[in-house]
Amino acid sequence: MTSWRRQAGLTLVELMIATTLSIVLLAGVLLVFSANKATYQMQNGLGTLQENGRYAISQIASDLQMAGFGGCLSPHFKRLEDSVVRVVNVVSSSPPYLTEFIDGTFLVGRDNQSTTVTMGGVNMVPGTDSIEIRGPLRSNVNFVTGAIPADQPVVILGDASGFAANEYLLIGDCSSATLFRATAVSTSGGNTTITHTTSNNSQNELGQPYGGDAVVMEFATHTYFIGTTGRNNTSGQAITALYRFDGTNSTELVDGVENLQIAYAMDADGDRDIDQFTPAGAGVNLADAVAVRISLLLNSVDAASAVEAPYTYFPSSSTAITPTTGDLRLRQEFSSVISIRNSVL
Repeated sequence: MTSWRRQAGLTLVELMIATTLSIVLLAGVLLVFSANKATYQMQNGLGTLQENGRYAISQIASDLQMAGFGGCLSPHFKRLEDSVVRVVNVVSSSPPYLTEFIDGTFLVGRDNQSTTVTMGGVNMVPGTDSIEIRGPLRSNVNFVTGAIPADQPVVILGDASGFAANEYLLIGDCSSATLFRATAVSTSGGNTTITHTTSNNSQNELGQPYGGDAVVMEFATHTYFIGTTGRNNTSGQAITALYRFDGTNSTELVDGVENLQIAYAMDADGDRDIDQFTPAGAGVNLADAVAVRISLLLNSVDAASAVEAPYTYFPSSSTAITPTTGDLRLRQEFSSVISIRNSVL
C-alpha cells in the first residue's frame, strides 16, 4: 500500500508573493505617515505664523494708541492756541526724548536702516524700519487724592504698585502737565505717595499745584525693531525677531519676524484727515502723523513646506517672491493701520 505525504510549508513562489505584498503595504503606511507629517508641519507652521503675527501687531498697536497721551491735555500738546507754557519738565539731567516729547515729538522713525545699529546689545537688521514711541506706555492712569501743593509729595488713590523710584512720571490735568522723576514711592493706608526732591529733579516743586482731577502716569519710550537673535533654526538658517528697546534693554517679543516696514499717515493741512502715506525720512514731520501703517513679514522659523513657498510683501501685494533654494519656511505678511488717538481726537 502506497502512503502519500501531505505537503507542508511555503513554496518559493508563495514566499515571494507574501514578501511583495508586505512591501507594498509597508510602503503605503510610510506614504501615509509621510503625508501626515508634512501636513502637521505645515499646519503647525501656519498656526505659529498666525499666533506670532497677531501678537506682534497687538504689542505695537497698544503702544501707538498711547503715543503722546497726556490725559485731557493731550490735544494741546501739538495744537497750542496761545503762548502759554502748558507742559513743564523739572527732571534734572533730562534725556533728550523728554524735551522732544514736550515739543510734540511722540514718534521717531528710521526707514530702511542701511547700516547696523545696536540697541540694548542687539543688532538691528539692515534694510528694515524701526519706530520709537513716547508716552505713558507701561501703566494705567492713576488719580490723585485731592489738591496737591506744588512743593508737596504726590499722593495717588489706591496701590500704584507699578510705580518705582527713579522712574519718569507725568502728572497733568486739562490745563497743564509736569514731567518729573520719582525720588521714592511708598504705599500706606491704601494710597501711594510719590516724593520728588532735587536729588532727581531741578527743583522740589512741580511748577504749579494740581487738584483732584489730575492724573499720574508712568512715562516711557519704546523702540520696536527687527534684530538678530544669534540663534539658528534646525536647517541652520539665522533667526531674527521683533524686539522692544526701552532706552536701556532690548526684549525679544516674537521670533521669526524678518522684516518691518512702516508708513505714516500724514495730515499736512491740519484738518485731521489723512492726506498721504509716507515713510520716515528727511523733510517728514512725524508730528503731523495721525495714523501708522505697520507691515510685518513673519516666517515659520523652521521648515514647514515641502518646496520653496512663494509669498507677497509690502509694498507689492501682487508680485510673488520666491525664497532662496532650500528655504522651506512659510511666510506671511501681517499689516494694520493704527490711529494715533491723541492726534485724531
